[in-house]
Order: sequence, then structure tokens, then C-alpha cells
Amino acid sequence: MLQNFMTQWLYISDYDTALDQAFISKAKINGVDLEQRYIAVVLSGDQRRMPEHRLALNLDTKRRIYVLSVEGVQPFLDALAPDIFAGVGGAHFDISTGIKEALFAVLLTNEFERVVIFNRVGYLYDLVKSDLVYPNVAAYYERIDDETWLTFWEYVQHLSSTKETACLMLVHPKTIVYRLNKICATTGLNPKQGVDLLPLIVTYVRKQTASFDNLVNELQSLSDSLLPRDKVD
Repeated sequence: MLQNFMTQWLYISDYDTALDQAFISKAKINGVDLEQRYIAVVLSGDQRRMPEHRLALNLDTKRRIYVLSVEGVQPFLDALAPDIFAGVGGAHFDISTGIKEALFAVLLTNEFERVVIFNRVGYLYDLVKSDLVYPNVAAYYERIDDETWLTFWEYVQHLSSTKETACLMLVHPKTIVYRLNKICATTGLNPKQGVDLLPLIVTYVRKQTASFDNLVNELQSLSDSLLPRDKVD
């Protein structure tokens, strides 16, 4: 019954349908104040190790969607198992928007950043969805190992500090330099020069979030399950 309520809530958000008294009553029964903003959190990992929560919905076998009050988010994140990754959307009345933000954010998590908040990476969404294309970088992407790309990403996140990145990744600073030089030698772009960062960042984030549209389609299918049959494409 709760899953049905969550699906209805998502449907109302997706299709901007009017709230009827039946749904308003269901919201009250489930402790939802429709006049308040909520934050969506998408967890990725072993679902058996994910917390139980009243307002939760499975997206697929690896990801579960949670809808939380603004004040409930931090305690929820603090209690997560160390092998669970979390993407956090912004505060919205429209839960569909918040869930999509959380989906994008969770795709940018990694072993060093288990929690990614959309408000901190939202500008990257605009870049990824823009017309910016760097085919020369994309062509060489697979020639560089994942560890090296992750090093580049953490280097960027830590304001291009070799020392801080090495400390985070528990390696020698020379290892960071070696990996960055590998990217430069392969792509012709130097991660240590600001003018070369944009093509590298866009290509990396685009690769990391390549499954985003498919996940959004999965989310949409939950809403579409409530459409009348003659309205489903």
C-alpha cells in the first residue's frame, strides 16, 4: 500500500495532476505534509544493507529511492553502511525533480566520495547536457584506466592540490603526478592547466553518468504504470 502511495506521488509530480481528496488523505496517513518540501536520496549498493524507511521505493536491483524531510537527511546519511553510496537531490515540492537530481548525483559517487549532493554538482549536469563535444578526448578515454581517471577527478575536486589528493587516496604525491601525466600523454591535455580542464571534466562526467537517461526512463515507467492504457505510448 505504501509503495502504491509512492508511485502515485511520483505520478502526480511527473504529470502535474491535481491533488484529489483521496490522495491527500493517503498522504496524511503516511505522514506526508504536501505543503512541505522534501529531499530525495538515491542509494546504490547492496539493498540488503540499505535502511528501512516508510517513504522508499526500489528503482532496480541496485538502487533504492528515499524521500525524506529536510531535517531528516543528515541523520539518515550518517547511519548508512560504509559500502552504500548516496546521491542527494535538492528540496522540492515536486519529488520527481528531486529524484532525478539524486540519480545524477549518485552516479558521481566513488570510494572516496560516498555521498554526492546535487547542489554541488548541478552545474555539471548542464555541461553534460550541453552541445559541448570533445571527440578527441572521448576517443582516448578507454585507453586510460579507471584509477587514473578517478585520480584526475579527485584532483579537480581538491582544487588541483597534489598533496591533498594523495592524502585522500593514500598514495605518494608522485603517484598523483604520474597519473596526471599519463592523461596528458594520452589525450594531449594537461590536467594541471586550467584551459585544458573543461574538455577532460565534461568527458569524465559524461562517461560516469552515461546511464542517467536509462535510469530516468526506469523512473518514468513507474509513473506510466498508473496511466490509463489508452494513454501509454
